Amino acid sequence: DGGLHWGATTTLIADGAIAFNDKGSITADPTDPLSVYAVWDRLSSDNRGPVYFARTRDAGLSWELARAIYDPGVGNQTIGNLLVVLPGGALLVVFTELDGTATGTTVALNAIRSIDQGNTWSAPIFIADERTTGTHDPGSGALVRDGNELPSVTVDRSGAVYVVWQDSRFSGGARDGIALTRSLDGGLSWSAPVQVNGVPGAAAFTPTVRVRDDG
Repeated sequence: DGGLHWGATTTLIADGAIAFNDKGSITADPTDPLSVYAVWDRLSSDNRGPVYFARTRDAGLSWELARAIYDPGVGNQTIGNLLVVLPGGALLVVFTELDGTATGTTVALNAIRSIDQGNTWSAPIFIADERTTGTHDPGSGALVRDGNELPSVTVDRSGAVYVVWQDSRFSGGARDGIALTRSLDGGLSWSAPVQVNGVPGAAAFTPTVRVRDDG
């Protein structure tokens, strides 16, 4: 009834102390009024951080058992998982992947696709490496807890997908700007990142992207 009244809460996962479920997002399917999808990262005691997924096919009355749909392996994790539904009904999850290496951590934006409403998922598709340096207060120099490593994603009526994130590549690592990339084939390939923040000489952080009705 437009939000005037609400049903009881539903638990999608309950792990207790064995895992930490972080940064969940939820997406109603515009192509199917009964389907809603939730994704998040689940940090477990065995040093993994896969993408977790839960789905309802009856408008939220019941939810299927939550499960991992992509696991980057021991010592690695995902974060900032976001799901969009493409005009044809395909699902696309965009996320940051952090992989531990002998010399540090590599950070990349990846995506996975499903063409059967989440029953099966593709292998990860590389979008771009993330080169965030983090944001500092210009007065005190203190590090700000910003949205680095947390992308934003949107899709337009034609099916074009846009992703934005913090990135310092445009200043040679001096400060974060906002990078944007676009996919015209449902997330299978992506354009080279371009800087979109309007004041390149100042740090920009925690971006959000949407597409207007006129494109």
